Amino acid sequence: MSLDEFERELVALIRRPTDLRPFVCEGSPLTCEVFLVGFNPATEMRTDFWEFWRPGYGYDKVAWFQRYLEERAAKPLKPGKTRRQRISATRRNIECFVEGAAGAQVLETNIYAKASDDMKSLDLASREIAPFRFLLETVRPKAMVVHGKPAVEAIRKFGVSTIVIEADHHFSRQTSKDTARGYGMRAAQEKRGNGAMQAPYQEQHI
Repeated sequence: MSLDEFERELVALIRRPTDLRPFVCEGSPLTCEVFLVGFNPATEMRTDFWEFWRPGYGYDKVAWFQRYLEERAAKPLKPGKTRRQRISATRRNIECFVEGAAGAQVLETNIYAKASDDMKSLDLASREIAPFRFLLETVRPKAMVVHGKPAVEAIRKFGVSTIVIEADHHFSRQTSKDTARGYGMRAAQEKRGNGAMQAPYQEQHI
């Protein structure tokens, strides 16, 4: 599949413009060999996903991340809160994961592409798995790290043909920067050793 074909098929799935965020990566998603999978994005953004798509290149994560910082800083604080971290704990650990996976291109994605403050506030109508299934079938990652019990339980039902590493905790809590980097390193190592045919599902813990 070419990048133009990927774009057309994804547009058909999520439309343009869209408030969905099916993935974040730098460059072409088609060359991403490692997936980092959560349940759904936690930071809602006003910006259209396609604003950061560059024909012939793919996704511009640098530009997206700058907008993420701007929107997060401008968002009103919740009652009782006096300050907000520059980036969320989850985003902090995602970036550490990407650092740890140096040498492997990472696609940050979720079972569901609709953002919400927490899992409970994600309404049933927004729990559409077609974008994630599309990514699995078109990109075909060589290794996948899944964090958070709901995401792990969902992945177990997919029967994916790749190495799956289950994180002990969601990246938003009980996960240090070093632990997140460790998961990235492990995923990159597994990716390099995943040239042969794999069993339909391989569950691993670190």
